[in-house]
Formats: sequence, C-alpha cells, structure tokens
Amino acid sequence: MAMRGCFFLALLLLTLAAPRVRADEANAPAPGTTEIRLTQQATRTMAPDRLRAELRVEAKGSDARLIQAEINRHMQAALAKAKAHPDVTAETGSYSVSHDFSVQNRQVWQGDQTLILTSPDFSGLLALAGEMQGDGLLVSGMNFFLAHETLAAAQSELTSSALAGLKARAEEVAKDLGLRLDRFKDITVGNANANTNPVPLMRMQAMAPAAMPPPVAQAGDATVSLSVEGVAVLVSAKP
Repeated sequence: MAMRGCFFLALLLLTLAAPRVRADEANAPAPGTTEIRLTQQATRTMAPDRLRAELRVEAKGSDARLIQAEINRHMQAALAKAKAHPDVTAETGSYSVSHDFSVQNRQVWQGDQTLILTSPDFSGLLALAGEMQGDGLLVSGMNFFLAHETLAAAQSELTSSALAGLKARAEEVAKDLGLRLDRFKDITVGNANANTNPVPLMRMQAMAPAAMPPPVAQAGDATVSLSVEGVAVLVSAKP
C-alpha cells in the first residue's frame, strides 16, 4: 500500500509539472533566434486647459442645527453664483459636522462642506473664487490639468510615436549585434499620464476682507508621457 501511494503521488506531481514545462517550452526562443525585451517612452509638453479650485464653507458654534443651517445657506448661495457662469462646472464635495474636542468644558461643534469648481476659463474662475472668498468661503487648493478629451488625443499621438521609437531601437540593437529585426513577439502599451505642478497655496492668501483680491495662479506646462514594452525577435542578418 505504501509503494502504491508513493507511485500515485509521483504520478500526480508529474501531471502538475507537465503544463509548466509545456508553457516554458512555448515561451522559449525559437531555434536560431534571439529575443530582447525593450521599453520605449514618448513624452510631450502641453499647456493645461482646465483649472480646478476647491473651496469650503466652515462654521463653528454650540448649536449643531444652527451650524448646519449656516453651512447650507452659504453653500446654496455659492452654487447659485457658480451656476451664473456657464463655463464653470460646480459640484459639492464632503460634508461633515463633529464635536470640537479642543475646547474644554464646552460643547462646541464644527462643520464644513467643500465646493469644487472647474473651468477652461482661468481668469473667470479665479474671479469667481475671489468673489466667494469675499463671501466667507476658504480656498483649500487649486490645480491645473488636462481635460479627458485632450489627454485622449495626446495618448493616440504618443502611442504612435512610442511604437515607432520601439521599432527603431530594436533595429538599432539588432544591427549592433550583427542581427536583424524579424518581428515583435508581444507588445504592451501603457496609458498616457500627465504631470502638472499644483498651485502653491501661499499665492491664494487674502489681503484684506474689505478689498478681497481674486486668487493669483499661473499655469505651468504639463508633461504627458506614455511607455510601450515589447519582446523583439532577432534573426541572423545573412539571407
């Protein structure tokens, strides 16, 4: 019985190992070929075409109902003002009310709600944000970015550029090795990513409530990049 159990165990191990062996053989280079894995990146510098501003309404006091009513009132007025600008997209963000435990021996509540504004009109959005600052809203942050359709168009161009670069590099490596490029065994194409610099918050500090200037923000360039990776099959340069 013990020998029979060992036999079946050995047979099971061979059966489990067989697919892995066949997979390794399928991935092995064909006789007379050399395979190299290459990565190529394409980049493009573009001007951002959207500005995003995040503002918030804050309230604090001993009555949670009054705090929420104040937040709701300010947010309703801010949304109405934003809707008067057709180039501005407005959406509300997080809303929270909680105890302020930093105040001793008093029941103090604090609450806030965020408002996110997006627009292709930079100066118009900055002017609107300045108006809202004058109404008591606080700016939490600003950033420039590329619209989805802009990034999609850039991705198409970068894909073609990266693939052409990958082919040219494979041919160059093959030539250095005394070989020639026969084909690509497989290729992986990544998605375009855009890197933009955030607007420093110190640029958005208010001066005096009586004469609230709009926030100041200057867009920098956005770097859009895309990478492709492929396995090139090289063969002898001789016919």
